[in-house]
Amino acid sequence: FETPDPVVSQTVVNTVLQAYIEKYGREGSIKVPEIVRLLEQRERDDEGRLNVINRDIKAIADKHRTTDLQPLITATSEELQRQDELLRTLQDQLARIESLRGKGDGDESGEVSAEVAALSDEIVAAWLSERGQLEDSMIQMIVSEGLGDEHRDVKRIRRMIESLDSRIQIRIEEIYGSESGDEQFGVPEHYAELQTRIVEEDLKRQALDKAAAGLYEDQQNLAGLNEEKENLQESLSLVRSRLNTIDTESEVENIDTISGRITIEVRATRATSPTSDPRKKMAAAGFVGTGSLPVLCVFALGYFSHRVKYSDDDVLTGANAGIVGMLPDLGNSLDDQELASASAFAVHQIRSQLQIKNIDKQSKVYGVTSPAPGDGKTSLIIAMGLSFAESGNRTLLVDLDFIGRGLSVHFGHPEAPSLAEVLTDSERVDEQVHQTEFPGLDILPAGFGDDLRVSRLSPRSVEALLSHLRSKYDTILVDTGPILGSVEAAFVTPQSDGVLLVVGRGQYKPLIKKAIDQVRTVDGKIIATIFNRASVHEVRHAASSMSVHFSRQYSRQQQEAESRDGMRVGPVAGSLFRDQASKSGSVPFRKAES
Repeated sequence: FETPDPVVSQTVVNTVLQAYIEKYGREGSIKVPEIVRLLEQRERDDEGRLNVINRDIKAIADKHRTTDLQPLITATSEELQRQDELLRTLQDQLARIESLRGKGDGDESGEVSAEVAALSDEIVAAWLSERGQLEDSMIQMIVSEGLGDEHRDVKRIRRMIESLDSRIQIRIEEIYGSESGDEQFGVPEHYAELQTRIVEEDLKRQALDKAAAGLYEDQQNLAGLNEEKENLQESLSLVRSRLNTIDTESEVENIDTISGRITIEVRATRATSPTSDPRKKMAAAGFVGTGSLPVLCVFALGYFSHRVKYSDDDVLTGANAGIVGMLPDLGNSLDDQELASASAFAVHQIRSQLQIKNIDKQSKVYGVTSPAPGDGKTSLIIAMGLSFAESGNRTLLVDLDFIGRGLSVHFGHPEAPSLAEVLTDSERVDEQVHQTEFPGLDILPAGFGDDLRVSRLSPRSVEALLSHLRSKYDTILVDTGPILGSVEAAFVTPQSDGVLLVVGRGQYKPLIKKAIDQVRTVDGKIIATIFNRASVHEVRHAASSMSVHFSRQYSRQQQEAESRDGMRVGPVAGSLFRDQASKSGSVPFRKAES
């Protein structure tokens, strides 16, 4: 568009820019209104349920004046045991009295012996014990001292025994006589009191048993409430963390007022005519600063740039990953065969290093994530899966990116059943695994509608899924959402054996640093960093690419030399062979057969 009017020109350019911004400026942004709304609703639901649980816990605490019910349960159980022992003792006494009553009723004389009466009366028992002591004393005097029956001491003790017998008999008549007891059964007053006490103690025992049952029930309810409270707090923390991450990324996106794939290099400005001719001054200044100005400009742009451009950037090396990979920007075609071969070689090289580091030869789970959408992690995970499968590993690609679902769409399973519903059900998980057209490579799609259930995930459900899959595959590659805006990535990262962090060229450095910090915050380990969409110049000058290039060039040179003189060795060794051949007249080597 051309026009001599600077106002019209500026207006048209700004209008075109604004149209592109409105259509593409937020493409790839993580702040999706629907997801934010669902997360905020989840936050409100969790807070409401948490308030209800806190009220229930407080009610139990107010009821027992403590939240630690175990000491109360122990004390009540001990009291219940003591009450049971008391009841058994009282019931044994009652049984003995009833037994003695039966013996007394069966006596032909109808009299109750002193021994029988002593079992139910303490006074009779004391007198009977004293009578026994007197008898023992009298026998000892007769045997040891040789006293006769007429000795005064023997007579004195015998009178005392007779007095006790008389008193015991009178006591028995008072207890079992018709005037003092039950006229029909001859039951002593002590028997009735014992029955009454047994009833009272049994009621106390029932009350203690009811109290113990109530304490145990409250303890179970309290344990369940505390567990649910802990799960809700964990879920609430993750939801708030994701909302905070979305807000943080939105602030980073607002650095240039737009994000995604649109970048405005220069805003439209209105052309003005100069008031004086500064060309001579500018020519002198340009003559002096021509040599240094470009260098300073390049240095300043590189130093103050917010985006990463090269694989050796400090923000990438700061991840301290054991494996560093680099993939080129192939564009929309694969016409450059050498560049395509270098890309494939880079993928195989990353895969081989992962296999070499697997010293114990066990099944490995690798989480693949990125700082933000659009870094190319889904394309990488497909290439890595093909590489692992070609090496002979049983490989599974798991799509846990419940928002993007790039793997599911790529392999033709966009409408698969919801994976979030069956994470802990091993049989249903196996039913949802699909084979791909590549031998040894399977896929577990994310399913349809899981973006509405993303906040229902938990560490235990993800751990159960990965533990089951480990027993069936040698290598498991899990595609998650971006680590800064994905709940599932936060769960997979600590459960995996290592994280592959994919960073696209042009990504914001603050986002990359936040992503690395987020992985470490959830106890994850970055085992490899992959710089995606590297420039062609950087790829061609990388060590691995240059090694492949020179190896192929040397192979072509050998073939050309062999076609000329049949020599299979280098020039130095060839000159020695020729000298030896001229002296001996023989050929020390053979030409290569076609």
